[in-house]
Amino acid sequence: MEIKSLSECTVEQAVVAWNRGFEGYQFDMATTTEAFSKRMETEELSKELSVMAFAEGEPVGLVLNGIRQSGNWKIGWNGGTGVAVPWRKKGVGKEMMEKTFQLLKAEGVEIATLEAIAGNGKAIELYKKLGYEIVDDLFFLQLDGAVDGKKTDGSESYSIRPAEPEEIGTLPFYRGDFPWQTHWQSVRDGEGRIVANVQGQDIGYAFFRTLKDEQGNAARTILYQCETDPKASEREEIAGLLIDEVFGHFRDSINRTAVNVPVTENAVTYQVLKDKGFEKSIAQVFMKKKL
Repeated sequence: MEIKSLSECTVEQAVVAWNRGFEGYQFDMATTTEAFSKRMETEELSKELSVMAFAEGEPVGLVLNGIRQSGNWKIGWNGGTGVAVPWRKKGVGKEMMEKTFQLLKAEGVEIATLEAIAGNGKAIELYKKLGYEIVDDLFFLQLDGAVDGKKTDGSESYSIRPAEPEEIGTLPFYRGDFPWQTHWQSVRDGEGRIVANVQGQDIGYAFFRTLKDEQGNAARTILYQCETDPKASEREEIAGLLIDEVFGHFRDSINRTAVNVPVTENAVTYQVLKDKGFEKSIAQVFMKKKL
């Protein structure tokens, strides 16, 4: 077996490794060369820091990796680990992960992160053996269709303005330590909202994407982050106002999703979404390892 940097491999080889590695997964993870390349770009995954395993000249596994700065910390993210069925339980995943740690350490990364499906016990146990710890539960939350009676009171005490996700990333209470796909960098083409109090202080934010159907009408809204200043009072009210704004006050018959909401670290938003009728659709765990 040979471990290579993804930068030494073709995208076609990477797609073969990905599709073989996620065969039999809980969800259909199959990809194409176009979709794979787009994901590498939009999620800022690095070819130089990602690795592939070859056996007998054939791609049999890969680990995708990226790095971002969060405050004073460099954070690494595992964007997918897969091993072809015939090569599982033979140390391929462990060897690729150990190479990953070497590459991340060389770049000054201090914390490695990943998300794993809550029911994927084998993968979670492997990550634990490699030094990862579960730090939070992550839920995808769903609420579809027109819904009545979800409006949050108190809007006269606050103002809401549009903002680019990048601007939100500069707020002092922005959560760069949340899961990678919820970072503003992953939602550059999205929309944002910032809440300010009567003194003009920014005390909350949210950013999201709205997807449209073939006729150009809104069909789905995806919330990536909603957070309030920990020092603010009435945090649930502030989060409620933001969520109302993001989801169009629940008047339209659309699909609504909140992605990878940390149950503990984002408890205010999680509770507000539950109170508004959102239900869990997918459960993951958020794992971190100090390097």
